[in-house]
Amino acid sequence: MNAAAANPDTGPRQIFAASGAEDVRYADDAARERLAPLLGGGASAQAEWVLVKHNVSRTVYRCDAGSGTLYLKHFHSRSAVHRLQRRLGFSDAMCEMEFSRHLTAGGVPVPRVLATHCRRGVEWIVTEGVAPAEPADEWHRRQLAEGRHAAVRAATVAMARLIGQMHARGVLHRDLHCGNVLVRTDGDGVSLTLMDLHRMRRRGRLSRRSRAANLAQLYHDRRLWTTRTQRLRFLRHYLRASAAEGALRGWVRLIEPMARRHSRRLYAQRDRRILANNRYFARVEARGYQGQVVLASKRRVPGSRAAGLVFSAADWREALADPAALLTGDGVTVVKDSASGLIVRRTLRVGAEEIDVYVKRPRRKRAIRWVLDLFRPSRSLRAFRLGHSLLARHIYSALPLAALEKRRCRFLLDSILITEAVGADRPAGNVRTGMQLNRFLSRCLGPGKGDREDALSASDRRRLAQHGLWQLGRLLRRLHEEGFAHRDLKASNLLVHWDGRRTAPPEIILIDLDGVSRVRRVSTRQQYRGLMRLNVSLLECPFVSHAGRLRMLLGYLRRPGVGRINFKPSWRVLQRWSGKKIRRQIASRQKRQQAQRRSKL
Repeated sequence: MNAAAANPDTGPRQIFAASGAEDVRYADDAARERLAPLLGGGASAQAEWVLVKHNVSRTVYRCDAGSGTLYLKHFHSRSAVHRLQRRLGFSDAMCEMEFSRHLTAGGVPVPRVLATHCRRGVEWIVTEGVAPAEPADEWHRRQLAEGRHAAVRAATVAMARLIGQMHARGVLHRDLHCGNVLVRTDGDGVSLTLMDLHRMRRRGRLSRRSRAANLAQLYHDRRLWTTRTQRLRFLRHYLRASAAEGALRGWVRLIEPMARRHSRRLYAQRDRRILANNRYFARVEARGYQGQVVLASKRRVPGSRAAGLVFSAADWREALADPAALLTGDGVTVVKDSASGLIVRRTLRVGAEEIDVYVKRPRRKRAIRWVLDLFRPSRSLRAFRLGHSLLARHIYSALPLAALEKRRCRFLLDSILITEAVGADRPAGNVRTGMQLNRFLSRCLGPGKGDREDALSASDRRRLAQHGLWQLGRLLRRLHEEGFAHRDLKASNLLVHWDGRRTAPPEIILIDLDGVSRVRRVSTRQQYRGLMRLNVSLLECPFVSHAGRLRMLLGYLRRPGVGRINFKPSWRVLQRWSGKKIRRQIASRQKRQQAQRRSKL
């Protein structure tokens, strides 16, 4: 194999030098004349290429030439299948050129491919840039944050027509999500462009099931950021653009189960990556400890600084040179020291960055856990894995940075979990960000001082509290929908982040995952237990009224398409269970007080 194909870190100069000029395939004579100065190997021309993206299979470069923006995509996957395809003359680059021509002829907006090469183990493609533009998922989040719902409606119709025209041409996109769609930002209307054409497949006739499976990928990608009405609007315009047969209701019943199966497969695949060596995670060893650390985070946690940083395995090995020493020394503040574990807060230097973290060392309460820990991961490793599983499902939790365990002959001797201390309790108007749930609600619903220029009005504070209670119910519903149960869900384990904008809703973050467990199916009893714990926890906040706790319940019960909810039976059960929980808590506290009095005597 050629050296340029074997080494993905080579630049455009080495890539073009390894490609024979006679082996380059141009789109037309105009493309040949346009690319001749750039592909000729001149030092000045090659210096204009800038690295944009790099992973194990592809590297993308950008060049802002005088005739416009160009992108070079270098394919360098080392898998056996791709090496065999390149030897036989089949390549992703050639595939992308053919699909560009085919879809352009059908009126589907895609980037124009100017040149491609696949010979002697070297595979690359040069396309015209789509600028100015941004990915559709980022554009969508920005429009929602700014309240531009008319633009979102127009984009929904444009997306439906784009996918409908693609299917009408007999083409399926195997990686269909909004990250592979660009939105032009230089015009008044909404203009979309479909990207990553090498992931496409062409068939003579697309069946109803294959179309639905392709739409299920897009449904999974936008399910949390769109309403049922928006999804129905998309499907209605898609059926018109693709001329597909069948009623709207039938398509909905076909797509939704496929989307759920696609979500389960995708999340299971991402969960397997957590304990592997890749661009996001790495295994480390230090003084008898073994575990997993974070190199980069694909998800952005509200208020998190570490989620935007990139670390190396060497940085972590240096930071974790003595894991046991992280719990002692200067600058260490003990947060909790009980029979269940020791938690300290400190600043940890990882490479050139200093991060405010919590370091937790779990302890065993029962001797039977010595035996159970022989056959299961430690509590720290389980919490690390659960935290990243929740983040992959768009459920916010404090970012787990590292998890280490020490074993001897399979016996667990020690384990340590390091998580980021999310939220610095910064003041924002009359409310603070990064504070526990009940403190946030008390701040919002309690009497305001009103003596500061940036103080929020009473109506704004009330609206923030209402959003927080609604989000609390939605958080529990998301946990149960994704197959997670929480046996210790209370206000002290929930952190509220708010960025200070009046139009931005507060976001709730889980900060203690010891009580989280995976279940095959969340039973009705587990659902009411979670609601009961939240309800009892809200009773500790004197400013949360009956209506506020009911709002939390409605946030849990409401789902797209269920219509009007008969909440009264659920409310009666919740109140009955909450009363039993409070009586048990009172009896337990009385027993502890009696035991303390007897010990003093």
